[in-house]
Amino acid sequence: MLSSIFFLIIGSIGLFYGSEWLIDGAKDIAKKFKISDLVIGLTIVSIGTSFPELVVGIISSIEGHNDFVIGNVLGSNVANIGLALGFPALFYIMNFEYKNVISAFFYNILACGALYYIILDNRIDSSDSQILLFLFIIYIIASFLRPNITSCDGELENEKKVGLKKSFGRLLAGSIMLYAGSELFISNGASPLVREFGFSEKAVGMTVVAIGTSLPELFVTLMALSKKEVGISLGNIIGSNIFNILFVLGVVGLISPLEVSSVSFELFFGVGLLLLLALLSFFYKGLNKLSGFLLVSIYVLFLYLQFYG
Repeated sequence: MLSSIFFLIIGSIGLFYGSEWLIDGAKDIAKKFKISDLVIGLTIVSIGTSFPELVVGIISSIEGHNDFVIGNVLGSNVANIGLALGFPALFYIMNFEYKNVISAFFYNILACGALYYIILDNRIDSSDSQILLFLFIIYIIASFLRPNITSCDGELENEKKVGLKKSFGRLLAGSIMLYAGSELFISNGASPLVREFGFSEKAVGMTVVAIGTSLPELFVTLMALSKKEVGISLGNIIGSNIFNILFVLGVVGLISPLEVSSVSFELFFGVGLLLLLALLSFFYKGLNKLSGFLLVSIYVLFLYLQFYG
């Protein structure tokens, strides 16, 4: 047990630093080639913080842990709202315009609806993956037409220029660290935990694995709020959730078809949490300590239900 927990911690650290290096390197390269801040925000920040889910998903699928894949994606989406947004809201007040994020909420619900329809047969095959990736492309194009959806200009303006060689070095080091961290996290941490305690792969994927891969979102949210950059906080979380469903499951399903167990409860739980976030955003013009406590409490309930529900 102690060795499994040790490797979960080491793996989480690898995923955390790997994603940071990869994001920093990619942003520096993008700015070097004069790619706009909007493009960087849409692709690097939201997608970059979800890169651990992608790496963990691919490795889990290859090693035959299919329930880790779907559990990690849906569990991470719940963790992103309940933990990565709820916990920082206990310390920082988030003020933002509801009209600027309503489209992102819509695309997130659309992604959840598409996934629900696709997994009715408890399988994600190549044709299903193509549908998910097609919707992801539509989301990216629509985001270009609505710059305020995932705007993160404030964060990007604070970045310092770095040499191209150093940027590619960060990119390579981040990729290697992500792979190593995910191997330790899955093969030496989560898998032995399943065997030792008899927990289901889905439960561990929804909780332990999901929390580990959601660390980048939590870190980015805390850092953004400490700099009073609220836009990236919500935009990155919603964008990451959309990326997890449409791109991560789309790519993993293309590599190897997924046989998944029933996850309707977890999927609808995530949708309910998303709708609650939308209501809190509408009535309170953002998030405060009370709403943060509510989100964290609901997330704790989600964790309890995964093991004892």
